[in-house]
Amino acid sequence: MTDVASDARHAGSASRDERNATRPRAARRYNCGPIRRALLRAGSTLLGAMRILHVTEAFCGGVFTSLTRLSSGLARRGHAVHLAFARRPETPADVAAYVDPSVVLHELPLVRSISPVADLRGVFAVRRLLNELRPDIVHFHSSKAGVLGRAAAWITGDLRHAYYSPRGLAFLQEDHSLRARAFYRFVERSAARLGGTVVACSASEYALVKSEIRPVRAELVENAIDVDAVPTRVERNDGRIRIGSAGRATYHKNPELFAAMATRLARDGVDFVWIGGGDGDDVRPLEQARVTVTGWLSRPDALRETSELDIYLHPSRWEGMPIALIEAQVCGLPAVANDAVGNRDVVRHGITGFVSHDADDMAGSLARLIDDAALRRAMGDRARSEALQRFRLERLVDDFERLYAAS
Repeated sequence: MTDVASDARHAGSASRDERNATRPRAARRYNCGPIRRALLRAGSTLLGAMRILHVTEAFCGGVFTSLTRLSSGLARRGHAVHLAFARRPETPADVAAYVDPSVVLHELPLVRSISPVADLRGVFAVRRLLNELRPDIVHFHSSKAGVLGRAAAWITGDLRHAYYSPRGLAFLQEDHSLRARAFYRFVERSAARLGGTVVACSASEYALVKSEIRPVRAELVENAIDVDAVPTRVERNDGRIRIGSAGRATYHKNPELFAAMATRLARDGVDFVWIGGGDGDDVRPLEQARVTVTGWLSRPDALRETSELDIYLHPSRWEGMPIALIEAQVCGLPAVANDAVGNRDVVRHGITGFVSHDADDMAGSLARLIDDAALRRAMGDRARSEALQRFRLERLVDDFERLYAAS
């Protein structure tokens, strides 16, 4: 395990070692009595803060965005927040630039693939961190960290204050064999029996958690974003309709269906844009359908591209609750989404967009929006109005602060 905090710098600020020099090395346990619990439920830290440890292996994409925002939001409320993560190729190099300066970073030797030796090493690395920090709350994010982390917490003998957010259930992965998916479901159920609370990020994920994993305790806290960082829809006057999606082109994100829509709805004045990149086999269907593929963009640039769309198309096969789709609704874009876990929870069918059950349904919904500017504007305006309230980062921090305080 490597602490990367001391290597991070913010422009014009001290190093993490300097900022943390006055912190006690040993974490103390806070006795969260009835009065303190009531104050924390109200968002107050007058009687002391919680020491919170977040752990993830899948530190990229929507998990990266959601977790860095949640950690920072909790830190700004006075909690002592630690964020432990494993690097993937997609993980930004300078993680410290994405979190509040008070968040302490730790790098863990967790790996994405199943490897008995590496996974055992990961369990003991998490266990060492738990023993070192003795957090009041530990929250594991994504399937791998959820399994290994709860095993580590079980070894330490305390899962009462442990939480696990799947952020996309592993057994939904359609590109894995039925046998593999059955194994993932078995592992999820087994880990749930160890203890702790499973926290779903969408209503449809929550329903699956209850029916398929059957944990002792389950909660629902919907995803959220920093809505102030998302630009509003750009009103263009070029006479063209831009339809797009954002993310890495992978099987999960279903670029083949996006390409099929581009082919079926090809006409003068309609452009299809994939905001992001991917490997050759995944991008090839898009290129063959004459979709513009932007390649990798920084987050601000990707959001600017999204704001210049007229319709947002989200064809993914499964999700937890997709951040990119939430961002599109905050932009003020009507969305057409595949009827999948997570997608159906963001879009209100017929009000902020359409949820499509198959390719014909999706093509029909897109054609309707292409042909009706007033409908695009009305749905987009409604999407933004609702999303600004529903998906505020402050609401997410409130929800988790109350949840943690009640444990």
